[in-house]
Amino acid sequence: MNPPVRYQVFVSSTYEDLRAERQQATQAILEAGCFPSGMELFPASDDSQWELIKRVIEECDYYIVIVAGRYGSVGPEGTSFTEMEYDYAVARGIPVLGFVRDNVGEISLNNAEKTEKGRKQLDAFRQKVMSRTCRKYSTPTELGMAVMKSLMAEARVRPRTGWVRADQARSEEDLVRERKLSDELEAARNLVGELKRELRDRAILGDEVPEDMLAQGDDPCELTITFQSQDKKLVCENIVLTWDEVFKVIGPTIYGYIVRKGTGYNDAGTYPFQDSLEAHIRSKIVDRVQGRKIGMEGSQLDACILQFKELGLLTFAEKKEADGSLFRGVTLTERGERHLTLLSTRRRGSVATNSAKPERVAKKRSATKAKITVE
Repeated sequence: MNPPVRYQVFVSSTYEDLRAERQQATQAILEAGCFPSGMELFPASDDSQWELIKRVIEECDYYIVIVAGRYGSVGPEGTSFTEMEYDYAVARGIPVLGFVRDNVGEISLNNAEKTEKGRKQLDAFRQKVMSRTCRKYSTPTELGMAVMKSLMAEARVRPRTGWVRADQARSEEDLVRERKLSDELEAARNLVGELKRELRDRAILGDEVPEDMLAQGDDPCELTITFQSQDKKLVCENIVLTWDEVFKVIGPTIYGYIVRKGTGYNDAGTYPFQDSLEAHIRSKIVDRVQGRKIGMEGSQLDACILQFKELGLLTFAEKKEADGSLFRGVTLTERGERHLTLLSTRRRGSVATNSAKPERVAKKRSATKAKITVE
């Protein structure tokens, strides 16, 4: 729904002889829901009188001129200010409503032009006004009714910009746009917060531990596992994989967001990829462990997560759940996704391996050491 528009209306006439007429015209403008504007309402100003008049006329939506028995005070060019105002409104394209006194012979001598020159100028001005939209009146009361009817009709036929309350100046489209901008601002703030946390989470002392000094790729990754031997003895064994081999096994599970979940107060929980990693390790020592369960300390998996994070392959990230809660977990970075793709995809004529560089991995596997402790 559009807010109500109120128009500003300039009232132009001689003053002393038309006090009653101006009062009726002003009252009619107010009852029509508009703002009256005229020289008697102007504040004191340092601007010249004519410059002030022009500025106020430009701010108005409609212009009303009332002509009776006087031509009015004359400006430097020999033209009355009333006629100058009329000409300026016409030149600015402001809708003009003219009202001319009908029974001029009944105007008292005190309210009529006394010089021949003045009477000629007044008559010429009357003819100018009556050449456009104009209505005649006989009494101030009749003028007031004519002003109200003419103004309301003109507003319907030629609506103008007008004025509205500041709190109603926005259209429905503006409100929709504001809500959209507000949502975008909130999203941008959340993104900035996430980026700040990512920068914080990825931060390492680069001067002390440059990336090329971090274990990665085909470098050995030693993991300690436990299982029961055939005679029910607990066996602790060190298994050496490569970092790329570990990443290739756990990477597919980290698409999206993961977190280590426990089942109770004293249960630290496991990562979703732990079963995959244990199955991969079991395949290497199946002759010893067979189908028995393998145990791994969660701290070892945490260390792997941190290592891959510092290598830029993983990151700690957040997402908002449907219920509005914030879920914080681990996910692959773009670099991590590309690296996993290179490790996992097969080339034409290639043989499936557990690493991107099979010849180097083979050498490292030959050096795999096993430390067995029987309790």
